[in-house]
Amino acid sequence: MLGTHQTIPPTSTRDSQTNIEPEERGSGKAGTSSWIRRVGRALRRYPIPLSALLLLPFSLVFWLTGHAALAQTTLLGLVLMGGIPLAWEMLTQFWHREFSVDVIAILAIIGSLLLQQYLAGAFIVLMLSGGEALEAFALRRARVSLSALVERAPRKAHLWQGDQLLDVAAEVVEVGMQIVVKPGELIPVDGLVSSGSSNVSEADLTGEPVPVRKLVGMVVLSGSVNLDGVLEVRASARSAESHYAQIIRLVEEAQQQKAPIHRLADRYSLWFTAIAILFAAIAWLISRDSVYALAVLVVATPCPLILATPIAIMSGIDVAARHGIIIKSGGAIEQLGEVDIVAFDKTGTLTLGTPRVTEMITETTPIQPSPGQEEPHQQNTDERQSEKERWLGLAASVEQLSNHILARAVVSAARERGVGLSLVSDFEELFGKGVHGRIEGTGEMQEETSGQRNLVDIAVGNRTCMRHFNIALPDTLLAERERHTVQGQQCSFLAVDGRVVGLIVLEDVPRADLKQLTSALKKQGIKQTILLTGDSEVVAQQIGHMAQMDRVVARCLPEEKVQMIQQLIDQKHQVLMVGDGVNDAPALATATVGMALGSQGLTAAANAADAVLLSTDLLRVVDAVRLGRIVMRVALQGIWIGMGLSIVAMFFAALGFISPAAGAILQEGIDVLVILNALRVGRVRI
Repeated sequence: MLGTHQTIPPTSTRDSQTNIEPEERGSGKAGTSSWIRRVGRALRRYPIPLSALLLLPFSLVFWLTGHAALAQTTLLGLVLMGGIPLAWEMLTQFWHREFSVDVIAILAIIGSLLLQQYLAGAFIVLMLSGGEALEAFALRRARVSLSALVERAPRKAHLWQGDQLLDVAAEVVEVGMQIVVKPGELIPVDGLVSSGSSNVSEADLTGEPVPVRKLVGMVVLSGSVNLDGVLEVRASARSAESHYAQIIRLVEEAQQQKAPIHRLADRYSLWFTAIAILFAAIAWLISRDSVYALAVLVVATPCPLILATPIAIMSGIDVAARHGIIIKSGGAIEQLGEVDIVAFDKTGTLTLGTPRVTEMITETTPIQPSPGQEEPHQQNTDERQSEKERWLGLAASVEQLSNHILARAVVSAARERGVGLSLVSDFEELFGKGVHGRIEGTGEMQEETSGQRNLVDIAVGNRTCMRHFNIALPDTLLAERERHTVQGQQCSFLAVDGRVVGLIVLEDVPRADLKQLTSALKKQGIKQTILLTGDSEVVAQQIGHMAQMDRVVARCLPEEKVQMIQQLIDQKHQVLMVGDGVNDAPALATATVGMALGSQGLTAAANAADAVLLSTDLLRVVDAVRLGRIVMRVALQGIWIGMGLSIVAMFFAALGFISPAAGAILQEGIDVLVILNALRVGRVRI
């Protein structure tokens, strides 16, 4: 028995404010201690850059007051405090045979120590440590959008106990329970609407801003917001297994990524370092003054290169999260900006992944007009439509007790058309073959015999099911079945009282935006699109033609998808693989970038992928590629601007026009320019 959860609300807003006011009106100790805690937390996170910001003014004060030696000692302590960890990091990189642009900065720090140019060294320490701090800040900022998903997880649910509505923890709700969702509340678990109607916002789950009208029988997802009506929902999954819980697990995985961000600047590190050292050597040879060489190294300190990529990448991850795209690492968004081939799975990716009733073929004899009468075309059409809906209602009445995917499709079709369902007795299911049951006859089928109701036998299923119940199959419907099967559709026979009266045609429906997909990707620079599917050649070509795919590979097993993607990578292509099912996981893991579509639940495919689309909007793939392109473009702009300005500054420093300290300040200005450019990514709209 569930206990009653009671809460005592404040009697008024004024009461609530009164409880807070004494603390606010106090001596300010709480505010002071809070400020001290924030400062302490910041010092723990960024000890070197904040210490540099504090010690540099102190050294200036010492120098202005005539204590030059004390000012130099302060700067020396700052250089040692920041330079030793950075030097150790460089040695560790060399030990692992890694090389990066940081080596120029370390050489500049060592040179400042040897030449007692402590002010220049202090500025370099500030630049390097400040760059790392900005990178960490950008990372946390990017994770805010991801963390918001976790923080707003549904915590409670409402259950009826008699006439009383109880508040319980969301974790208490079990499959099959009826819960009540009030306007403005988060839906706590996945389920089906059993009563009521309302507009529901799924924006935080899918990035789609337009609310969806939810009616009886429709699916609702945990984490979506009920906007204006009261809904009763029958839970289809526990809270821990819900769609939202899967998203949270995925977000936590993305936040726990420990792989370092791949820095685009490292590609340019070797030759840029060589140029800097060459300039420094020339400066020393011409002037025979080591200070000139140090000035060159100072202005060559590659903070713009170091900062450009991580800030742009983390801003891009933030933008993606706000639009329903979870990108697990900086490397993934960087590689998205370089892909030139996109491969797609079919079922659940290019198609909806669940069958839908597309046609109802009935076994009827056309009504012939009498001599002199006009052909009753409209009447026949209306009568046939009415007959089809009646047969569909009978089929759905029996299918509603089955959990088979085709049965659910038939029931959904009846509900979408507003066809009423009947109670079923003597239900029987042949696993994977069909169902049989009896319902009370209505309309023309209703007969009163000795005061007893007339029960109608209904069977729905494949040929094996019909043979099991000794029901003959008409040649016309068998021929129709063969024709539709060749086209990749599935068919179920409908029999009423031992006679087949119709054929229900089901197919996996292509997504509505499929025709725009390839052309949109080509605009983003994608050279080739490929469809990899295990379906037959006919079905694969149909979908491939509709999606305007450049290449279609049918009857492709999971291991063959992996082999094909590996071949493309061996040919120096950057491959993006988009899929949604468990069988796509190996291909997603093999591709340069694996992207999972969250339409079938965030399971194995999402775990193997580098990025996950929470929306079922296929054009979000284009948005992700476009965002990757923008991130790469902005990062490269920062790199080239930074290197260009640094090379110009190196030239003037080599001629003696820039001192080491002035060069450090100049480099700070270049840093600010690069940072502002990289932050533009955060304002991108996709």
